[in-house]
Amino acid sequence: MRKKSIGILILMLMTAPLVSATTTNLTEIQTKASQTVLFQPILLNWGVDQEQTENCGHGIILTSPWTYAQRFTPAKEKLTAVRLHIFKYGAPPGVQITVSIRENLTSSNLATKTIDASDITIESTGTWVLFDFEDITVTPGSTYFIVCSGSAGDETNAYCWFYNNEDTYSGGEAWIKPDEVSVWTNFTHGGFNPDDFCFKTYFRKPFGGSIWSWEQFIKRFPTVLPELKNL
Repeated sequence: MRKKSIGILILMLMTAPLVSATTTNLTEIQTKASQTVLFQPILLNWGVDQEQTENCGHGIILTSPWTYAQRFTPAKEKLTAVRLHIFKYGAPPGVQITVSIRENLTSSNLATKTIDASDITIESTGTWVLFDFEDITVTPGSTYFIVCSGSAGDETNAYCWFYNNEDTYSGGEAWIKPDEVSVWTNFTHGGFNPDDFCFKTYFRKPFGGSIWSWEQFIKRFPTVLPELKNL
């Protein structure tokens, strides 16, 4: 009976990463013999920290030499990735989109990620595009900037970053820089409330996504191996 229980336990642990995030967010697995918690929790969704998801139906073109930024204020100590709401306009050429994180607009990058837009599907109606970089530590309550630029395109064929012109995000605002010699300025319409780009920041990556090797399994669940040796 003990062998059967351990076998069922291993099967549960190996298949847990594939559970749909729409049905389960937290899972706690226990051994029947000892009631010891082997893993808590199994996190199946991205952990959102900051976000601004409303748009006015318009976006700015991600073309060189323009650079854009969104100031934000994290509430968590870790920043692991961001998503930007981007749409395709016309038939843009091969474009690389680069996103960086900075403490201020003119400082060096704390993290950076470049994607080739042709490697993913960006719809004309908009796609939340993930920029997944190495985790960095940030200070809750301090402000940081998501800096974004595109390598190619023109006014009729480009990828565009959605924005909202109602100042919906209280933790920051949008900025623009026309070229290398220009200074950063607030992105506003009519000189009134500052605009906000559409973004999400994440403090936690989802758990799962692939089948583990035996070494990965034992590393993640170190209490299982002693149980197996006692069979």
